[in-house]
Amino acid sequence: MSDDLSTGQTIRFADLPVADTRHLRRRLRPRPSRRTFLGSVLGAGAAVGLGSLFLVNRAADSAQAAYWQDWTNTSTGPCATYAKEHTEHGIMCGPSPMCTSRACCWKYRNGAGNLVGWHKHAPGSTGYYTHRPDDCWNGTYDSWHWKFSDGNTYRCSDGWSCSASGACSKSICPWAI
Repeated sequence: MSDDLSTGQTIRFADLPVADTRHLRRRLRPRPSRRTFLGSVLGAGAAVGLGSLFLVNRAADSAQAAYWQDWTNTSTGPCATYAKEHTEHGIMCGPSPMCTSRACCWKYRNGAGNLVGWHKHAPGSTGYYTHRPDDCWNGTYDSWHWKFSDGNTYRCSDGWSCSASGACSKSICPWAI
């Protein structure tokens, strides 16, 4: 104890010495070990790598979608004559042979040569379905848009529906867009 306290004198707060706090923050913050630092760097590198793979996959999907040409004008092209005043119920893609159960339409995520809402290229419960590229109009388009009397616009993409015996017939996937 100090002599001042033993004599009964009181010490004020202002009389206390001030500590140098410039080094206090550095002493309280623990330094990461080399293992922690390298783990953080490797984790960040893995995250960047996986993120870039995601971007490459999205670019491939959009490149595939760009390859499939979609006629979007509902008053010209393949729909110029029949679709203008179409009011017949149940025929969403004109007089073309449609998959009425939509079994020929791809309903899952994009991938493996299939895009959601397009004619599928995969086996089905009764046979096989395949897309007919460049077979829609003038050998250029893979689908056309059809404005139906209910106000909805459908994408009508061309394909083949093949039975288990191997007999194939043209089919259309009607998909509301």
